[in-house]
Amino acid sequence: MQLDFPTLGAVFMLNTAIFTALLFFAWALNRQVKALAWWGLAFLLILVGMGLMVVAQGAPTLATLLVANSLLIAAYSVLYGGCRAFNARPISLPSLGAGVVVWWVAFPFISDSSATRLVLTSVLSAGYALMSAWELWRHARHRLASHVAAIILLLGLVGFNALRGALGFSLAQSLWIAGPVPPGSGAMAIGIATFMPTIAFVFLSMAKEQREDHYKRAALIDPLTRIPNRRAFLEGASALMSQQRETPTSCLLFDLDNFKQINDPYGHKVGDHVLEIFGSILSDHVPGGVYGRLGGEEFSAIVCLDEDDAGRLAEHIRHSFESIAKIVRGQRVDVTVSVGCATGATSTVKDLLRQADTALYRAKAQGRNVVVSASAR
Repeated sequence: MQLDFPTLGAVFMLNTAIFTALLFFAWALNRQVKALAWWGLAFLLILVGMGLMVVAQGAPTLATLLVANSLLIAAYSVLYGGCRAFNARPISLPSLGAGVVVWWVAFPFISDSSATRLVLTSVLSAGYALMSAWELWRHARHRLASHVAAIILLLGLVGFNALRGALGFSLAQSLWIAGPVPPGSGAMAIGIATFMPTIAFVFLSMAKEQREDHYKRAALIDPLTRIPNRRAFLEGASALMSQQRETPTSCLLFDLDNFKQINDPYGHKVGDHVLEIFGSILSDHVPGGVYGRLGGEEFSAIVCLDEDDAGRLAEHIRHSFESIAKIVRGQRVDVTVSVGCATGATSTVKDLLRQADTALYRAKAQGRNVVVSASAR
């Protein structure tokens, strides 16, 4: 098959322009995903850099080569910046600009050697592509399915730049010069022309998947205390107990004492802060277990402990809360918590909650601010 490289180059430019617009448009619709703006800028830099080579019509001046390659190296660095932004990690502008600085410093010494220029741009581009892949693999906040595709494509960019540096492959030569080209350039040209839409699609998919993951997680978090809500607690508790099989598992059921007497005289801001305090104490004391706010002033935790150890843990939580929640927002509230504890090896979550609720009722009847086990009589 005879390839029309100028036409292939035009397709490359058109695709790049379209996906540049799509990335910026997606960012305009969802400003919270700042990575989309970074990736859109990377595509724009590629578009402008390649545009300069098109205008040069296969015979670029040294000034054109200097600027065009600066833009292409900057595109790779901005791509890396987008990956860091996607992971909500700080972006160091000096590290992004280092590649362009190296290119400008080295250019006067290598301007007469096209092979050396190509090797340097390939090394700098491959370096940023590798850093981008590492960023998504090592520092992802939440592992997404589209992460794998993005990492593979970025590693493909590393390989592409390694090959073009070794084989002397030039995009400008292969896409816009009608004449002899190095062996293998046709396959590389087709690959890079189809690569841009693919990686843009993956970036858009990553942004969509991240937002969906955010909303899914938000649906499982209590907005006030920032700990799991009732739905998340029940799902986590069922999963944990199915894993434990016949190992003793305990349910701790907490209810803040006389909470209505806090809200009425002191206001809901004080009451809300009391709930936040208890949520924080619970998360500190049960880092490896399942816990959550069931609603109102009621909380629960499922822990892989026998009855005695679970009772001691409940007592630690009760004491910590009593010690900390004395002065809230300048008001003396002296709030306490009652705890019901139930343990079983083959019980369901529903069974343990029911038994713990019975124990909690007895704790209230005994004067509150105590821990009562379901087995106690």
